[in-house]
Amino acid sequence: MDIALAFDEGYATYAHVTIESILQSHTHRDDLTLWLLTPAGLQPRVVDAFRRQIEQRAHARFLTADDGFRSMPIAQQERYRYISAGMYLRLFLPDLVPPDLTRLLYLDCDTIVGGDLSGLFARPMGRAPLGAVRDGFTLSMGHEGGVPGAGAHVSRRAPYFNSGVLLMNLPVWRETGVTEGCFEYLRAHHDRLRFPDQDALNLVSYGRWHQLESKWNDTILWWMWPGDPRAARYVAITHFLGPRKPWQSDFPYAGYRERYLELAGRVAELTA
Repeated sequence: MDIALAFDEGYATYAHVTIESILQSHTHRDDLTLWLLTPAGLQPRVVDAFRRQIEQRAHARFLTADDGFRSMPIAQQERYRYISAGMYLRLFLPDLVPPDLTRLLYLDCDTIVGGDLSGLFARPMGRAPLGAVRDGFTLSMGHEGGVPGAGAHVSRRAPYFNSGVLLMNLPVWRETGVTEGCFEYLRAHHDRLRFPDQDALNLVSYGRWHQLESKWNDTILWWMWPGDPRAARYVAITHFLGPRKPWQSDFPYAGYRERYLELAGRVAELTA
C-alpha cells in the first residue's frame, strides 16, 4: 500500500502527526510505503526526524519538487488566503513516483487516520483517474457562484469533491493529462481563483472521477458530533477542513484536539 503526503516547511510538523496516525492504524505491515514530497532545500534534520519516526514501521521514500510551485497563483478571495501554494505539490506526485507504480493514496497534512485503509486502496476504479469524497461544504459544481471558468457543459448540480484525500489511478491520471490540465486551468484563470487546485481537479476530471464514501474523507461529522463514539467508529479519515485546526489552542472541539495532541506527543518521543 502506497500512501503519499506533500508538504512545504510550514506543514512538516503536522505531516508528522498524519503519518503517526497512519502508522498506528497499520501496525505489523511490511507492505506499507510512505512517499513524502517536499520542496528542495528542506533541512537534513527535518528529513532525519521523519526517518526516525518511520524506521522499522514502514518504508519511507522521499521525493523533491523544485521551487516553481511557490510562484503559482493562490486564491483571490480573502477568506481562502489561508491555503498556501503548498497545495500544488500533490499535482506533481504522479510524475515523480516510479512509472511502474499504478496506485497512490494521497492525504492532506490536516488529516488523521483512524482505521485500516487497505479497503480504500484496493477499490476498483476502472477508467476513473481518481477517487475522492464529495465535499461536505461545497456541495456542487455550482455552489456559491460555481467554479470559476466552468463551461456550459458543466452541470451546476454535479457533485464536487474535496481534494484532501485522493485515490490516484496513476496510469489513467497520466494518460488523460490530469496534472497538465490543472496547470492549464490555473494559468487561464489565475486572476479569479477560489479553491485553486481543487477547482482545477474537479473541472479536469469532471464526469470521470470515482465517488468514495464520506468515511474516507470526513469533513463534517467531526464538528457536527464532537466526541460522539458513533462518528469515531464510522470515520476512517478525519479531515480538519478550514482555517481552524486542532493544533491551534482555540480549536473548539476538545476531544479531537486531545487525540491530535496525543499523536503529536508520540511523535516528539520518536523524533527527539
